[in-house]
Amino acid sequence: MDIDRTRRELTIFADYHSFEVRDSHADYDLAAINDTDADLRRDLISSRDGVVTVGTARRRNVPVTVEIVPAAPDCDLTPWDHVTEASVEIASGQILVLGGSDSRRSAHLFTVPVGIYRVRTRCEGFGSISANGATGNDTYHVQIWPGSARRTVVLKRFTGGLPTR
Repeated sequence: MDIDRTRRELTIFADYHSFEVRDSHADYDLAAINDTDADLRRDLISSRDGVVTVGTARRRNVPVTVEIVPAAPDCDLTPWDHVTEASVEIASGQILVLGGSDSRRSAHLFTVPVGIYRVRTRCEGFGSISANGATGNDTYHVQIWPGSARRTVVLKRFTGGLPTR
């Protein structure tokens, strides 16, 4: 499988306290399930039907780095506040990264070979977030690589308090 290493620095409006990494053909409405998704609220990640939803600490524009890599990268958990992994099937060969209220036209597009991918999210800066969630220096780093379907896991859990949703 030939995967070019791709890295993009994005700003995404994390409406519904989240953003998506999805197959371009996935039919899934984040707004319809976000408030009831216990996994997303508890673990800041949820995966289903061609979509990985990444929870955010704030409902604001957030910096997101997306990196497509050819194989599972090493992961030093030490510098990160919260780290998760999930699987997603990319049947269309196109990964979209977008905020919950973004249209597909405004999504960030990555072309990859069809297959199963692992998605690792690494979050930092949670300690900088104001009590009301209006300000903060939280950032989100997403790594995507060809993998196999495995359960969603929290590799490191943030144990401090986050603003109430």
